[in-house]
Amino acid sequence: MSKTSFPLIKKANSLFRKNEFEQAELLYKQAGEQLGMHLVETSIWLCQQRVKSSKVPQQNPITSKYASSDLYNAENFVKLKTQLNKTQALLEDYYKQTQNLKLQLMQRA
Repeated sequence: MSKTSFPLIKKANSLFRKNEFEQAELLYKQAGEQLGMHLVETSIWLCQQRVKSSKVPQQNPITSKYASSDLYNAENFVKLKTQLNKTQALLEDYYKQTQNLKLQLMQRA
């Protein structure tokens, strides 16, 4: 075992705790070359997983645009909900009408 690998692991652990996962991964790989990759492969994997999860966008730019604008407020929400309810009622009415017309056509035949 190399004495130079222990400071690498300590530094990598410190970087990992500071959420600097890419730099920590590099140091773990250097330590793995000296000590054996089997000793640090889990640490490297954890760094890679943390990098992947940190690159996931935290907010949707489309929804944040509307949420921060004047378009999205309580009044518009109520208007949209009312419009949706009216649309749903019309849809149900049209469906009933088509079913009645279909029944009339079937009775004529």
